[in-house]
Amino acid sequence: MFSHAIIATDLGPSSESIVACAGQLGILGVRDAVLVYAIDLKHEPSPADDVAFSRQVDSLERAGIRVHVETPLGYPPHAIVSLAEEHDVGVIVMGTRGRGLFQTGFSGSISSDVVRLSPVPVLLMPGNHLGDAAASREAGARILTSVLVPIDVFEPSDRVCALACGLAPHGIERMELLHVTPFTFEAAREGREARADERLTMLARRARDYGVRDVRTSVIRGNATEVLPERIVTGDYTLVVLAPRTRDAIEREIGSVASAVIQSSQIPMLIAPSEMSLSGD
Repeated sequence: MFSHAIIATDLGPSSESIVACAGQLGILGVRDAVLVYAIDLKHEPSPADDVAFSRQVDSLERAGIRVHVETPLGYPPHAIVSLAEEHDVGVIVMGTRGRGLFQTGFSGSISSDVVRLSPVPVLLMPGNHLGDAAASREAGARILTSVLVPIDVFEPSDRVCALACGLAPHGIERMELLHVTPFTFEAAREGREARADERLTMLARRARDYGVRDVRTSVIRGNATEVLPERIVTGDYTLVVLAPRTRDAIEREIGSVASAVIQSSQIPMLIAPSEMSLSGD
């Protein structure tokens, strides 16, 4: 699905785990990668940075990925997104420290800006939860074992369904389509659970048509910002596929549900761009 990727690194300790995990993305079709270290003008690279950068290049090459390096100057999100367009990549891979998208530092507000601006999917790796290099490689190798796809049936769900189904040829073992319905009288009066079940059943048929054999659907009552993080940390899933609600066409503000998931997730998250060409429709 993604033959060419950008892998963004800040050369910090957690980036070693992120690169080790990304080295296993041949399972998604990645064969070539641009390893990007955006140089902040306020921080002069040190000899230790050069050593770390070389080590990460070697790690990816040993995993069978051809590597091109870029070290642009300036604000990282703009540099990363510009390089994604220049190199015509299919996915951007980067880390998040699990504090949500609106913190400071490379893996905080920068991740937020990349997610908002990227014209291609962004694969966020929770660097603090991947473990050492061996554990990170295992997480990457198992990424398609159990895929969770949260669905908001009352918003356009084609983006997230198309992205998740596009992974099917690479060997998804199990996919769960999950909708969380508010536990309110209004939701009951409107028959939201029945409507959600009908929509998920249709999307499950589509996923099976793409080749996913084990597709499950779940409609749960509750608050999505609480239920989804609780489900993700159970250890039952190896990847979450999200399509954040973008309320503003210019600012592309990310909705509270996606932010809550990203803040708490201990597994990789594949984020659909706000505008994505849909395959199979």
